[in-house]
Amino acid sequence: MIPLALVGMSYREAPSAVRAALAAFDSDLTGPSRQLLAAEEITGIVRIESCARVEWLLASARPAWAAELFSAALIGAAENPDGVRPRVRHGAAAVGALLRVAAGLDSVAQGEHAIGNQVLRAFERAHEDGTVCRSLHVAWRGVGDLLNRARRILPQGRTGGVQALVVQRLAGVPRNEPVAVFGLGEIGQAMLRALADAGFTAVESFNRASMRAFESYVLRAANVIVCSGASAGWLHLPERTGAPRVFDLGSPLQLLSAPGWRLTALDELLDGNGAVLPEAEFSALETECASGAEKICHTLLQPPPSDTLAAMTAMRTEFMQNKLPALLEGMPPQRARKVTSEVNAMLHQFISAARREP
Repeated sequence: MIPLALVGMSYREAPSAVRAALAAFDSDLTGPSRQLLAAEEITGIVRIESCARVEWLLASARPAWAAELFSAALIGAAENPDGVRPRVRHGAAAVGALLRVAAGLDSVAQGEHAIGNQVLRAFERAHEDGTVCRSLHVAWRGVGDLLNRARRILPQGRTGGVQALVVQRLAGVPRNEPVAVFGLGEIGQAMLRALADAGFTAVESFNRASMRAFESYVLRAANVIVCSGASAGWLHLPERTGAPRVFDLGSPLQLLSAPGWRLTALDELLDGNGAVLPEAEFSALETECASGAEKICHTLLQPPPSDTLAAMTAMRTEFMQNKLPALLEGMPPQRARKVTSEVNAMLHQFISAARREP
């Protein structure tokens, strides 16, 4: 059995506000991730967040059951008032879906590189939090291998993302018309590159440190693109006439007010036609995903490396011979023998289970 499950919501299932709220709900120490880890229903978890989706990759000896428990927690959360049901996949289907997400095949802008970077960073964060087990390490390595191959098929300059959707909406805008980009993180930098590639020559970039200059510039900019990533809306645009355009790429929305502006929110962008890859490149990426998923599944079905088992055996010996006797001092001999036997049997079961772990 492949001990992985993928539970998630994309722009197709839930609006950005719900996705962001559920990600924040799970980030709490009392969220479902921590509860399932504490109950030992899962051995690890990775939460993947992007402007278009939130996905949870679970590792569990009972992946289908763990996924249903996690899904039920999301459906019943106050942050999900309409009870939106997430997509649930487990086993090989979860591995395949994870790789399709990482390769950008499930993105509204097919083949985008940004989502692959976000998936890798999600694994890095989980590793820092101590929630990456052996099965998730295997998946992590598989994602990295896939992205190395995928980027030979689609070089950086030929991929899109939400920034490509904005450029599509600006198709009829004169290239010398002022454009303001607020936010200099990954999405902001990608937006600046996309505008430059599209020939826009009057683009200015800002962040919180240059807020005063931004407030002055937006009084005359015909187009503003908000790329900041705060956890709640906070930005106000000054009242304007003439219906200038503002794109808010935040999840949740970053704008609290923009009187007189024509707002295009992230959900509206994602509900558009998107950007589709040529058939040959799409097929090549699909082939790489299928090959990568097969390799991950094969590795997960193998027993742990012998050096891991040897280390576990050595730890058991050290504990039984040098640590447990001191802990049992003062206990009646018969009781001490019984405890020693039970502990030894339990550790033996752990190692035996590790030998069989998918």
